[in-house]
Amino acid sequence: MTPTHKKPPQADAYRNSDASVTVAFPEPTDSTALQHEKRRAGQALRRIIDGLIMKRPTPEAIAMCAEQLEALATQLEAMPDKPARTSFGHRMKPEDVRDFLEFSPLVGHANPIAPPLEIWVENGMARGRVHFGRRFEGAPGVVHGGYVAAIFDELLGFVQGFAKQPGMTGTLTITYRAPTPLLTELTLEGNLEGTEGRKIHTVGRIYAGTTLLAEARGVFITLTEEQYAMVAAMQSGVEPL
Repeated sequence: MTPTHKKPPQADAYRNSDASVTVAFPEPTDSTALQHEKRRAGQALRRIIDGLIMKRPTPEAIAMCAEQLEALATQLEAMPDKPARTSFGHRMKPEDVRDFLEFSPLVGHANPIAPPLEIWVENGMARGRVHFGRRFEGAPGVVHGGYVAAIFDELLGFVQGFAKQPGMTGTLTITYRAPTPLLTELTLEGNLEGTEGRKIHTVGRIYAGTTLLAEARGVFITLTEEQYAMVAAMQSGVEPL
């Protein structure tokens, strides 16, 4: 299958831009001025990380950078903490969806370790795009396979939201077809295959242009009430009963 993609008006992951598909996750709240500034900071930190990896400064120059970064880290550590997310899955609150979108290690624009991945709904399926910088390198010029697997987990975690009660990853099987290149816009697509009791079956693919790089099959498991309560307690720092 040759993918055809168009850039959506707002490629904000988990926003449903296709009325033909009902997504169990709620629409996120609009981003705030603070979150926009955190996105700027996140992007600057990505540049710093790539520079730290790829540049060859003198010891004196990198020592100066280290001192400046240590001072900035101390400044940030002294600031108040933001509230923790406590809702997830089909019970996720709109404000927690927004928080996830900003700070997820995969789709979070404000998280400097995120590529970041963008996901949306188009023509009845999940679509996505991602650009891996040098910080994701495994073999020379190639994305580390573990990050490819993580991207699939995120994509298919969104796809399972096409079912009524999304759960958590049970199994994720990756078939690598070709090396995944760095510094290249990659496109993704994912589909819901169906449900079987508590199991939610999903499939996904990742491309560079028309070249299929990898495929994935994910089985997600809808949580029982007891399991949901256990995970919610882990998020809030409360010991489950």
